[in-house]
Amino acid sequence: MTTVAEISREAFDAVAAEIPDAIHAATLTRTTQGAYDVATGTYATTTATQTGRAVVDTVRPVADVFPAYVVGPGDELILLEGFTSAKENDSLTFAGRTRIVRQAQDIVAAGALFYVIAR
Repeated sequence: MTTVAEISREAFDAVAAEIPDAIHAATLTRTTQGAYDVATGTYATTTATQTGRAVVDTVRPVADVFPAYVVGPGDELILLEGFTSAKENDSLTFAGRTRIVRQAQDIVAAGALFYVIAR
């Protein structure tokens, strides 16, 4: 049986073969706040990273994917492949820049392909 992960990987591979500068290697970084340390007065944090690929979608209106979201001037709609999760406040790095995920949508709830709005 073919999975969403396999289909998205093949699609991104095909686009990368024809338009190499459209697909970007990407890293998602998530920092999670842990327990409060009374001695230091700070919270412990853990950082987890994932790697995959990103393509900026400049054709589809953001409202088609995130109808309730009010788009800001620096927001971009980005399709992510190869990640197992994407959440608000994750840091997304690709093409030499770092953005913060404002909204995330797991396409068909497969945990393999995501639309995000990043600023």
